[in-house]
Amino acid sequence: MKKALCCILMMLMMIGASAIVKAESDSRITDTLRQAGVTEPVQLSQWGNTAACFAETDGVKRLILLEKRDGGWQIVIDNPTALIQDADWPELLQDSDNAVFWTYVLSETETVRYHSTRNADGTWGPVDQYAADSGFGETTHVWSTMWDDAHGGEIIRTFAIFDENDNDHGIHLMQVLPAGWMADCVGLADFDVTRFPTMFVAANDFFAYENERFFREASAALMPEYTFVKGMLKDGAMHFLMDRPDGSRVYVICEYQSHREARLIESTPLPEGTVLGYENFTDSLWIDGCCVTIHLLYNGNAGIEYIYDDAANPEGSGGFLFFGDRTVWDGSVVPVQTILYGDHPWDDITQIDWNSLPHNLEEASARMDSGNYAMVVNPKPTDRLHLRERADKGSRSRGKYYTGTAVGVSAQDGDWTLVTFGDWRSWVHGYMMKRYLTFGQPGSALRLDLSAMPQMSARYEMLKVYTEPQTGAYTYHMGESAGTMKVIGVIGDEWYHVWFPATGEYGFVRQSDLTAGNG
Repeated sequence: MKKALCCILMMLMMIGASAIVKAESDSRITDTLRQAGVTEPVQLSQWGNTAACFAETDGVKRLILLEKRDGGWQIVIDNPTALIQDADWPELLQDSDNAVFWTYVLSETETVRYHSTRNADGTWGPVDQYAADSGFGETTHVWSTMWDDAHGGEIIRTFAIFDENDNDHGIHLMQVLPAGWMADCVGLADFDVTRFPTMFVAANDFFAYENERFFREASAALMPEYTFVKGMLKDGAMHFLMDRPDGSRVYVICEYQSHREARLIESTPLPEGTVLGYENFTDSLWIDGCCVTIHLLYNGNAGIEYIYDDAANPEGSGGFLFFGDRTVWDGSVVPVQTILYGDHPWDDITQIDWNSLPHNLEEASARMDSGNYAMVVNPKPTDRLHLRERADKGSRSRGKYYTGTAVGVSAQDGDWTLVTFGDWRSWVHGYMMKRYLTFGQPGSALRLDLSAMPQMSARYEMLKVYTEPQTGAYTYHMGESAGTMKVIGVIGDEWYHVWFPATGEYGFVRQSDLTAGNG
């Protein structure tokens, strides 16, 4: 009994001694802060030999870190540019004496967290950013942004999805941006939140100016002789509206991720007065009463994504023309049942005449060329046309294809046509019977009738699209990307051949990964 009482007494003494030590430590920390003019530290915390707090002096908010050295506390970081000055105080957290976090709660579902760790040499390293949105049912979407000194300096962004139990489903997307000009503002001592690329749609406006400053500095480094007008991130690339030295205005895309070299795609001169961002069309150019949106195609070109003409349908919500790789369609009609197919002049911004953009399908068709293409037309809507390995009915079938499938015409062989279709990752060729094809003509577009194709959608949030059935590698498609998918053919009992008209991509999807259709 006496032994137990002695143990309890010793524990109480240790707790008391620890409290005294902590109180003395807190006192020494506040003394150090007071000597630096900080009389009211905000959210002061300590972990081991590291302490952190916020402070406000003369209306300027600062992040302060202290370290215990030679028995005394010293301020090692006093950074007024690490915090968003117009926002409320973030939540400060230390989970060790080598890491510090500060988190902004933007809404009930949106948070943005910044983080830095101490390097082995004792200096505090680059700040990274974690932007999370839990407003997606049972999943949380997370963008992580970090600095890497590779290739002269890069910003690397990754997208991941977490379930309700915080299980990581893995990285689904990675974007890399050149950012060598940021080397002086990424370490914690010099971190500048207004220069960091917060590509995140938040419920407030605290991050709007951060994006603009990042793009302004990027344009100065990439195009020093041009004048910055506006910038944004889209398709994993930086998009700019710039003025040339001669006063003409151009649209420039910096494509970087593939080869780690900044490749600038510059448009032909835009009409005078063109602006980027108009009302709700924040990523569109305003040209001649129309919203014109640009995107990158899979082949490395940049072309028009869609044109919205409010005057095209005065009784409704306006008219949409959508453009893809060799495709144009009316986006006002859902689901899309007719697509114009053929080569067209709106898939390369370096060649586009911005003063003669089409406003409807008839105008678009008149400037397209379908002479090298054909469309599958089966005798019955429920039929599907075989793609044969050779020009022979007894030859092995490579799949059966729906009416409306567009193919490239390579050669004629009697009653057969050698056709090709696909993209650079998933190329398909074979023979189809000539009598079941409708051939295009120069000076006009093929009108693809897609009504016979099954209307299907992804069973899961992330759809795996394979380059080949059975053994091919796969990429993820999600959201709007998967929503534009068309099932063009059936491969055996397990696979569908699919096509994405907006991007020109092809691939193969397991039948079990799509909802039931009419195929």
